[in-house]
Amino acid sequence: MITAETRQISFDDIKPKRLSRYLQILEIIDNKEMTAREIEQEMNNKGYSKYFDMNHVRPRLTELVNEYHELTECGIKEDYITHKNVAVYRKTTEQEKM
Repeated sequence: MITAETRQISFDDIKPKRLSRYLQILEIIDNKEMTAREIEQEMNNKGYSKYFDMNHVRPRLTELVNEYHELTECGIKEDYITHKNVAVYRKTTEQEKM
């Protein structure tokens, strides 16, 4: 049971950071359509992250799409670094949330 306790402590520690990360992502996307890399680059530009790491964004995007329905995957775009197709995100409209 020690591992369950330590996992819960770690999870409780990151919860406040998740909320601020959600708000930062929603602020950055605003009325645009963006990929995870574009969002992370903008977070770096605004000083929201100290170093470039896609793990700042990807898990939060998944949560914002699947759990909170604040974002919607709206297309596919070729990533200019990896040359792989990646998801494009936008804010979910109020009508879509209903």
